Amino acid sequence: MSDRFQSIRAALAMGPTPGPWELKDGRTDTIENAQGYPVCTVHHHPYELYGHGARAAYIAACDPDTIRGLLAERDELLALVHDYRGIAEFLARRDAAAGNDEGARLMRLTCSRLDDVIRRAEAREDRAALASTKREQA
Repeated sequence: MSDRFQSIRAALAMGPTPGPWELKDGRTDTIENAQGYPVCTVHHHPYELYGHGARAAYIAACDPDTIRGLLAERDELLALVHDYRGIAEFLARRDAAAGNDEGARLMRLTCSRLDDVIRRAEAREDRAALASTKREQA
């Protein structure tokens, strides 16, 4: 399984300026770290009527510590889905062996739904990895 977040993990490993980051308004929007040092600047296009503030706020909200936390939470949740899939499979087999056809049917349905969640997560990862490869080749 590919990891759609591999490029983000690699960038975090390079040691970007730690957060939290905050937005300082002005002619350009500057994102600063907690010590007041600039992290990046979002310049305004002369004909742009809106949007730069939203982009700058988004960048400021996505500091490395926040992204690390989101990735850790995502990894933990996906691991739980895999664990619950295994538990549901065990319960389906147990119920079938005990003659509990309805319980086995419900557990197989649960397995199917968890398989769908896993497939969707892996498909997103594969699409993101393909897009990343295309960007790197361009």
